Amino acid sequence: MAGEFQNAGVALKTVYPSKALEPMINEEAPFRAKLSKSVPAGAKVSEGDVKFNGILGLPQNVGQISDGDDLQDAGERSEVQFNLRPTIFTATMNIGWLTRKAINTNKSGFNGGEVRRRTEETVGNLGKFIESQFVGSYGNGARAFVETSAAGYLQLRNPEGVKLVRKGMKVSLRQAAAIGTPRDATLDGIRVASVDPDTRRITLTGVADHTAGATVIADDILIVTTKASQTITNVFANSLRSLIDDGTVAQFIHGVDRTTAGNEKLKSYVDSNGGVPRDLTEQILIKANHAIREGVGKRPTDMWCGPGQFQKYIDFVAPDRRRAVSGGTYDKSTGYKSEDEFVHYAPGVALKMNMSFDVIPRELFLVSWDTMFHYLAQEMQWVDDDSMLHLALGTSGANYRARWDSFMASFENIGCDMPSANGVIRDLKAPDIGDV
Repeated sequence: MAGEFQNAGVALKTVYPSKALEPMINEEAPFRAKLSKSVPAGAKVSEGDVKFNGILGLPQNVGQISDGDDLQDAGERSEVQFNLRPTIFTATMNIGWLTRKAINTNKSGFNGGEVRRRTEETVGNLGKFIESQFVGSYGNGARAFVETSAAGYLQLRNPEGVKLVRKGMKVSLRQAAAIGTPRDATLDGIRVASVDPDTRRITLTGVADHTAGATVIADDILIVTTKASQTITNVFANSLRSLIDDGTVAQFIHGVDRTTAGNEKLKSYVDSNGGVPRDLTEQILIKANHAIREGVGKRPTDMWCGPGQFQKYIDFVAPDRRRAVSGGTYDKSTGYKSEDEFVHYAPGVALKMNMSFDVIPRELFLVSWDTMFHYLAQEMQWVDDDSMLHLALGTSGANYRARWDSFMASFENIGCDMPSANGVIRDLKAPDIGDV
């Protein structure tokens, strides 16, 4: 492609149109890739919002006819109006002045160059960010909780730890009792300077002492923000953890209160153990599957969990595959070939295990895929204003340096129109965070 493009902005959009960006995003987002890009039948889109009637409980049609008696009424069909608001996901890439000049000449090639590398890294990182929001967060921006604070660092508590926190993220520390209230003005809308996964410690840009005046206390919530003092209501995309819940984590689903009398069908099956971690066993899976099927008559189709539960599944659930060999050779390999090897069976059910490194340790989700959906108001695309590449100035000492920024954005969200057909098993031991 050397010399073919005389405008780097046009070149980017030509080489990386929307249909090229989507597969790159999905490579880093297995959960997002598996979601259906459709909303329930009868849904209406109005000003970007999706409005639809959610059937919370199918009627239990029980008929009884005897001489002189009326036919028994069928169970009531309950419907609630849901609203689904798409959330903006954005990413920025930048190239230097010299790179831009070089790309616009016939002396350089587009393939394999700096622009291609920056673009693919940006798309990959954005895919990981979207996946972490859809899978690991609480659906309200909360990605971590403070365990202890000290001069120079914050230590985040398990099981979330630093799994959903990345270097360079803009974060805000919020009061645990009131997530909408920043803990301190100096800790609102600041960037993460470093992340240590071994000690679960992070440092924040320009913050030397987190303990001065009890600035941060245990259980304070760390959220990812787009601006300082952000109001976090109806800002963040839904998540697996907020959709599949009984009100313990997320009281509301699509704006409807789970805890209100008559909304019991908005609650998912939850198997917890009072905060005490236990091993994943076949009995736990059988119990969860039976409970969901008995409650709503639907059969879950997939399990989603992190690497720790894969280890526990091999330890306690996977059948023994050892065999006696009378002669010849035998397979000495260890491990597992693919995630599809792990399947939990029940009558009419084959629950396949799916791995996402963004699922929080100690949790395993049982998902009925036909109740989950993915709404895209705008697919991943370059934000194109005139030349698309925008000049940005920075300072380095007494000298000025120039760079050119370009932006990508999508508006999307996920939803669930039958929460009671899904379940989550919590308080499972997770070797990936040190549980034994």
